[in-house]
Amino acid sequence: MNNEYKINHTVKYSEVDSNYNMRLDHIVSYFQDITGLHSFEMEIDNETMLKLSNAFWVVTKMKLIFHRFPRFQENIVIETWPTTFKGVRFGRDYVIYSKENVLISCRSEWCTLDFDSKRPRRVESVHYPHSMPHRLDNSNSGEFYNVKEEINDKDYSHTHKVLLTDIDANNHTNNIAYIRMALDSFSLEESKEMNVKEFQISYLNQSFYDDEIKIYKKKKKNGNN
Repeated sequence: MNNEYKINHTVKYSEVDSNYNMRLDHIVSYFQDITGLHSFEMEIDNETMLKLSNAFWVVTKMKLIFHRFPRFQENIVIETWPTTFKGVRFGRDYVIYSKENVLISCRSEWCTLDFDSKRPRRVESVHYPHSMPHRLDNSNSGEFYNVKEEINDKDYSHTHKVLLTDIDANNHTNNIAYIRMALDSFSLEESKEMNVKEFQISYLNQSFYDDEIKIYKKKKKNGNN
């Protein structure tokens, strides 16, 4: 069993923004896809987890560091590996590199939810290769921020109604859909001027088809929340 997984990819026209940089939601989508591929190889994919442990995977946090965005038609390598597991938390890191230069690094935190109760399961209670040698290195993405912002009406951006294309195989809103909601709070002009260096998202609660989600954007000296 391999404790890491890599795929080669050429950035497509459908994945870039107006600056011909690979868009954030497509980057995270590939992280999600490569996680699924590696999980299948490790025999801990959602179908197997449900069958053997009556549980399913959810991501709780992701933090990305950008050295440079991949460009249209650039050949890149996307790599992932599991890091730690303790309590109810599993760690998994990612890097994207081109010609051996790291472009993006990412760390993430996952947990398994019991299918019936929807509560987190401890790592020792679910089907997982606990004895597999885990890589000790990480993606150098740093610690997660503990950010809680007070918001008010002047920070309101828009409301998004969860529709069919937002829903994934677990019948809740897919992780990538939330990133697209956040991106849609910016205008085209703002997107052209953005110089993203870091991005963190924390998933606290689930949403489902037909839910209405209010998106707020707070301007700060060091970025947007």
